[in-house]
Amino acid sequence: MPRESDFRTSLSRLLQKAIMATVWVSFASLMVMMLWGSADVVLLRFGYPVPGTINWTEVLNVIVLFLPLAYVTSKKSHIVVDLIAFKGKIKRVTGFVADLFVFLFCALMSWQLIVQAWRSIRIWEFDQAAIKVYFFPAKIALALGFLFSAVIALLQLFGQFRKPE
Repeated sequence: MPRESDFRTSLSRLLQKAIMATVWVSFASLMVMMLWGSADVVLLRFGYPVPGTINWTEVLNVIVLFLPLAYVTSKKSHIVVDLIAFKGKIKRVTGFVADLFVFLFCALMSWQLIVQAWRSIRIWEFDQAAIKVYFFPAKIALALGFLFSAVIALLQLFGQFRKPE
């Protein structure tokens, strides 16, 4: 019978792979956005702009910014301003409170964003510019970024209760 630590290790590995997949999708979206924008600038010079560039750039920008949110949360690399530097137990308590707020915020955001993404998928929401630009990829990316970030924050909360090695 598998031990609980084996299950936790395999779950952690699976979560890390999912988070790295979001980072790679974000990187690929950044490359597409860069190439698309460059092509638009070059073709605009010849009088043939790429249709829907601004709209698709907005969608890709959301994917680039929010999919790697869980990776940033896992590394605790958010922008932080320390007004007072605590040590010892007080630092652990403030760390716990901060992780709790991150979890609550990300959980609430992901819940609302999942509702919005599902609505967008159901109606195939799009913007009719020169071409159809679908919004649901950006909404899915927003929801996934905050959902994975909430899961990581929850795991970090549980990690606060483990004894330091």
